[in-house]
Amino acid sequence: MGGQLLKAVEEASLEEVLDSFRSSLSLEKTQAIGAGTRRVKITHLDELDHLAGRQFRATQAPTISVSGRSLLLIYKVISTLVSPPHSMALFVLDLDGRFDATCLTCTDDDLQHVYVQQPPYGEISGTDVELIRSLIAEAERSLVYDCSSAASLSREFWGTIVLGGLGTGDLAAGWKGWLHVERDHVAEYSMRVTMEEAFERRSNRQEAVDSAGWVAASPWGKFTFDD
Repeated sequence: MGGQLLKAVEEASLEEVLDSFRSSLSLEKTQAIGAGTRRVKITHLDELDHLAGRQFRATQAPTISVSGRSLLLIYKVISTLVSPPHSMALFVLDLDGRFDATCLTCTDDDLQHVYVQQPPYGEISGTDVELIRSLIAEAERSLVYDCSSAASLSREFWGTIVLGGLGTGDLAAGWKGWLHVERDHVAEYSMRVTMEEAFERRSNRQEAVDSAGWVAASPWGKFTFDD
């Protein structure tokens, strides 16, 4: 055991080892807190959970808030959570009306455990935190007690994702968030490339842009992911 720990320390800096250890402790601690206390939810995307743990320790804000091209990451989180081996159920409050279930990569059977509410666009302000919280509470009570969600009773309820609202839900996507998603950088043309050459290569460059992954960046670190 001691040899394995020594090897780990040799392969990573002491700060990296301590940071990873603190992140794990933070996430485990928040899971153990009672149901009435807000906590960081584990998404089972390791790199995202690592950043969420660091952010929570620094700010004590439990919501994983995402900005930019946030839907790409949201779809990935949802598909991961409802699919095996996690097989959870969750609720999506879509205030923007932009949620597209066809972008999920889970099976149709698992898709049945994604519950989506889309109020008429403009009816609810994304900044009306108290109203959004009341809608979330009502929806979560329905998922637990309403027979309409009986198919998901055997699954663990993960929590709520809010699209278009700030500071609410377990995971929120809006114009402001501590984690920003954008297309990964594609190298620019060399200064020696002429306008004619750049024009001729435009299709190749577009392919490079389209095939580039996505980067999620924050003050606590960043990671890349594919669609």
